[in-house]
Amino acid sequence: MNEAYDVAVIGAGIVGVSTALHLQQRGKKVLLIDRREPGRETSYGNAGIIQTYDVLPFGVPPLIRIPQILLNRDPAVRVHYPSLLRHLSWVLEFYWQSRPEGRRTNGRLMRPLNASALDEHRVLMRGTDVAHHLSAAGRIAIYRSKKSFDASAWEFAFAKEMAVPFDITGPEEMADLEPHLKPVFYKAVRWISSARFTDPGVVTAAYAQRFVREGGIFMQAAVRRITTNEGWRLETSVGVSDATEVVVCAGPWATDILKPLGYHFSLGIKRGYHQHFAPADGASFKHAFTDIEFGYVLAPMEQGLRLDTGAEFADLDVMPNPAQLTDILPYARQLFPLGELLEPHAWCGNRPCFADSRPVIDVAPRHPGLWLNIGHGHSGMTIGPSSARLLAEMMCGEKPFCDPTPYRATRFSC
Repeated sequence: MNEAYDVAVIGAGIVGVSTALHLQQRGKKVLLIDRREPGRETSYGNAGIIQTYDVLPFGVPPLIRIPQILLNRDPAVRVHYPSLLRHLSWVLEFYWQSRPEGRRTNGRLMRPLNASALDEHRVLMRGTDVAHHLSAAGRIAIYRSKKSFDASAWEFAFAKEMAVPFDITGPEEMADLEPHLKPVFYKAVRWISSARFTDPGVVTAAYAQRFVREGGIFMQAAVRRITTNEGWRLETSVGVSDATEVVVCAGPWATDILKPLGYHFSLGIKRGYHQHFAPADGASFKHAFTDIEFGYVLAPMEQGLRLDTGAEFADLDVMPNPAQLTDILPYARQLFPLGELLEPHAWCGNRPCFADSRPVIDVAPRHPGLWLNIGHGHSGMTIGPSSARLLAEMMCGEKPFCDPTPYRATRFSC
């Protein structure tokens, strides 16, 4: 006989695992289900930065860079044209949301999730053995030129308005903090409140292990269909499971699950790639670095120095193309003493993004008992736990710790 659950959570990335844990802590009998082991998709390969400093979501690059982007000559952004044309309405909305006022508005609306992110991770970390993977040395942004630094002045002003701390240094002062960073840049901005994980995949898996130790059930299976009739039935690759409520936390695959129920959310997919390098000449780094001009991140990880690319606009079914890694490597070597490549193949992950850079954290508009925690974009590792807490509070009739209105599904015609 099928065992019935209070809640089935679909997706075992950082968002789904955090959601399952929060519901379990509120007395729910929870099934967590994913086709892979927990933390093996995008939660594995990100830069590991907890972006408590984030005040502005990603936006369209400056107009002067658009011709290079369209020719796929900009190392920070790559375009797969068939995917771009299929999602033209999303692209146009993303362009509209990228206006300065739109980015400020969305940044303000995201602050409750970002500001609480580190505290919420620490709550879920209790009872695990991964505290040593949390580093207080978070993100430093590198500006190679006065022009790029001056172009970010409005971001710094907005950060001050939002009481987000940072400091600005030049190459000489940075040498005291990170002596192996090559002094070939104009300014460095250290976001003081940020932190980072040295192995985000292991951290996500540890949260899932805690969930199982405390009585939760994890099932490795592909969800083929969900149907409702006085509850929910999940048809999977290993059988059938029943639950009173369902939470979809399936990242970029959420649309496949929701379309048969009549929901057509517009999610843009921004791919990212990474590879690991050994440090050269005995170099070491404490912080994760973002090279603003070229869009990549270099972060010290347990596996080595992780070189993460910017964004590639491409659908899930498009063959991975790690050309961005080749494009950014010469620029990374200008700043960092990178040694040998530690793995032969690049990793590829998919960031599911709404055009306004805000997730959906809500009940499905036409299906009571179907809940959504999707569309976390570049911030999944950061706001996975805080968005999970908010959703669990909503599901259990508690007072939400922040206003859920900005994350309603009904802001879209779905």
